[in-house]
Amino acid sequence: MGRADCCLCDEAAEVVADAAQRRLCTWEKVDIGTDETLSRRYSLDIPVVLIDGEVCFRHRLDPSQFGQVLAVRSRERGVQA
Repeated sequence: MGRADCCLCDEAAEVVADAAQRRLCTWEKVDIGTDETLSRRYSLDIPVVLIDGEVCFRHRLDPSQFGQVLAVRSRERGVQA
């Protein structure tokens, strides 16, 4: 989740989009600016990356750490990454 005109959000979106393109995950980009509840909850923490509904990353998304978390989640579900 993020908002328009947020360079960290754009960087996180690129990392997630790259992983999705490699079929490591699916994703949905959410603009918290369009939802008052999300804006109140996350306005100081964007970007926020949730995996399986759990907040896993805030502020910055390191590509290697993101890949490691996806790999662990895949193994937990018994899916080959």
